[in-house]
Amino acid sequence: MKKLVSTVLCVTMLAGLMSGCGSTGSKSGADSKSADAKGSETIEFWTISLQPTYTKFFNGLIADYEKENPGIKIKWVDLPYDSIQEKLVTAIAGGTSPDVVNLNTSMALTLAGKDSLTDLNKASTSAQKNVYIDSLWKSTEIGNSAYAFPWYASPDIMFYNKDLFQKAGITTVPTTYEEANALAKQTKTATGAYLYTPPEYFNMLFENGVPILSDDKKSATFNTDAAATLLTSYKTYTKADVLPSANWGKWDNELKLFETGQLAIVSSSGSSLSRIKDEAPDIYKNIGVAKPLTGSLGLSRNALMNLVVPSKSKHQKAAVNFAAWITNDANQLAFCKQVAIFPSTKEASKDSYFTSDTTTLEGQARAMSVQVSMTSSDYSLGVEGQNEIEADVNKAYEAAIVGDTDAKKALDDAKDLAQKDIK
Repeated sequence: MKKLVSTVLCVTMLAGLMSGCGSTGSKSGADSKSADAKGSETIEFWTISLQPTYTKFFNGLIADYEKENPGIKIKWVDLPYDSIQEKLVTAIAGGTSPDVVNLNTSMALTLAGKDSLTDLNKASTSAQKNVYIDSLWKSTEIGNSAYAFPWYASPDIMFYNKDLFQKAGITTVPTTYEEANALAKQTKTATGAYLYTPPEYFNMLFENGVPILSDDKKSATFNTDAAATLLTSYKTYTKADVLPSANWGKWDNELKLFETGQLAIVSSSGSSLSRIKDEAPDIYKNIGVAKPLTGSLGLSRNALMNLVVPSKSKHQKAAVNFAAWITNDANQLAFCKQVAIFPSTKEASKDSYFTSDTTTLEGQARAMSVQVSMTSSDYSLGVEGQNEIEADVNKAYEAAIVGDTDAKKALDDAKDLAQKDIK
């Protein structure tokens, strides 16, 4: 499921990108003292699915960096999402590791668990690592070590169909899943549409403060009475067909339902607006923007891309400096002005750019992203193998909701699977 979410992030982000843009320069702190005997040091920089849409933008950044750091050359390699982790593992094993790599948080922590990444808490300066939003920096941690510089983020915001809300008699936008559940039946009865599709069950537990793992990260702990009660309550709604029983957390399915008027609420990043505008212009005209639905913690999801430095990089100092520079305030802000993503740094997120235009849906989405970003998280467990654990947790939903297994038994079975996947 995490792979799907990250793939969607890349696809929806690229859909909103515009070609043709400037670049923003800033001193990095790297200098010619780190150059090799030939007088230059080449940093190999891998990204995910960013060419050719904004090749010009990053070539401009790279040119600026090389000009300001004459001892450094940057070799930029762009790879598909589905192959980057495998290629990285192969390169590290073969002694040809790149120096800076774009990974999502789950991929990063999986490799960190195999001692394949540099601990940036040790390798970076206070000035470099203190620029990021605290919750996003923490999502890159395992114990006291941090393994990635947070890069671009896509905080969830709510898009709702104002016409369906009016037909359903909803005058106040719900803010929590509990409030939405109370409105689900009247929405389905009045409109024939579902109010919303629940998030994947892993996210639901995370948002309601149900501990997935023990404090020492060695035991699965989510088979609790609270988790069973939550699952059972949703089973009631899905059996009554006032909430969908299938495809929880499957964003493409949600978007299709939303674009065809069969779903009143969808939560996604602001970059989704361009796709909705192209595929369903009549729906686009009826969209309202609000904070996403939350559980008891008031927390919302913020899918994050990061830059990591492999531990086998032969240019550690220069690689850390370049990765920190690419993700600094100025360069993240410049990138955000090309696409509907959000910066992971504190100062860039406060820039007036994100709140200066509320007359358009896109401007409203940017402003809403500012509001939700400080209470958002990448839902990281801080362990290797999160993908497998997430899949195990979600099997409880599949057994209880899609199937008809007792909620507590479904959770116990899922817990046993997760325990085997804890590294």
